[in-house]
Amino acid sequence: MAETGAAPSMGPATGTNRPGIPFSAPVPVVAVAGTRGMSTTAWLLHDILSDMGWPLGLWCSSGVFVNGRRQLGELQPWTEVLHAVQRGELPLAIQELEAPVVASVGLPPRAYSLAAITTICGNNEACLISPEAQHAARAQRIVARAVHPSGQLVLNADDLDVLEVAGETAAEIVLFALHPENPALRRHLESGGRGVWVEDGIVVGGTGRERAPILRVQDTAFTLAGALTFQVQNLLCATALALCVGVPPSTVQRAARRFLPDPHVLPGSCNLIEFRGVTIVLDSSCHPWTLRQLIRGIRQQPHRRTVVVSHAFEDLGTQQTIEVGKLLGRLGGVVILHGRIADGHLDLLKTGMVRNLRPPLIVTQPDEPAAIMHALQLLREGDLCLVVTRTVEQALQTLGRNPI
Repeated sequence: MAETGAAPSMGPATGTNRPGIPFSAPVPVVAVAGTRGMSTTAWLLHDILSDMGWPLGLWCSSGVFVNGRRQLGELQPWTEVLHAVQRGELPLAIQELEAPVVASVGLPPRAYSLAAITTICGNNEACLISPEAQHAARAQRIVARAVHPSGQLVLNADDLDVLEVAGETAAEIVLFALHPENPALRRHLESGGRGVWVEDGIVVGGTGRERAPILRVQDTAFTLAGALTFQVQNLLCATALALCVGVPPSTVQRAARRFLPDPHVLPGSCNLIEFRGVTIVLDSSCHPWTLRQLIRGIRQQPHRRTVVVSHAFEDLGTQQTIEVGKLLGRLGGVVILHGRIADGHLDLLKTGMVRNLRPPLIVTQPDEPAAIMHALQLLREGDLCLVVTRTVEQALQTLGRNPI
């Protein structure tokens, strides 16, 4: 997309009290919290800032990285990162905050100059009653209180439970939303607030009076050209954070177009693997509400046929198992289930699958490697293969040993 003007800068986080636990001196660290999308958001922000030529430290679920290189261990290298930031050797560090840890350990109040909350449950009622969501709700209030009043807190305006934490902080609120008519975003912009949203397929940043295009969602491969809604939300969150620290739109555009979740540092985070005309989507969804978003996006993709390889979700109750079966079968094509599947559980999955207008062919295999190998034998150019896995490394090894 041609640049039509510079996006209005949200300004760098310039608070004098910055995070630096274990330091008393201010240290600039960007915190990313939520239940899903934190690692993807953190890595996309990392790549955007790297395009600025900034040396960076990053602590995410897959470890501690300095300038993209994984460090040995976690606590010790992260302490060294904070020391390096304090000495000015690194201008910024990015920290993914896991909800259970934050809920149990807490955070120092008014410490972070910049933070974001990606999502809690996306307004899904079944998710909201889960232990994961209850941890997240407590944690996000703590995160909000940990942002300094002179700082900024980026919130998902499409998630009502995320919006609730806005009252927990005196920091500036920056919202992101999938549509400009989101009521919370619209009120926020009308009152002079700042935000990032999608309008006519274009990511836009700014205020109610001053706004500018940043990039076309269709140009971002990791969102499947905008079909994966949760990845678009990650894109918006990372964009908002980047604008908060003064990154120009052209840099955001360039990095976002190039970005793909690396399965070795973002394992199971909707990894896209293209090989010989076949698209393989590798994801570690473990709940119906996360699987639903993934399936919805894949259904929008132009492909000849879909082959699904999945574990059997055997830890779910009756109704959730039927729902998972319906979701897996919604893609049609072939569904290959693996593992020791109890007869009653397999019947529940089949019950869900046959509720689709075009039920899939159902195949069972003894384990995941056998299931993936069977899928690879079926795939042809133009097909799409969804692999839902609990063991990402094993799935990657199997794919690497068995080229299509």
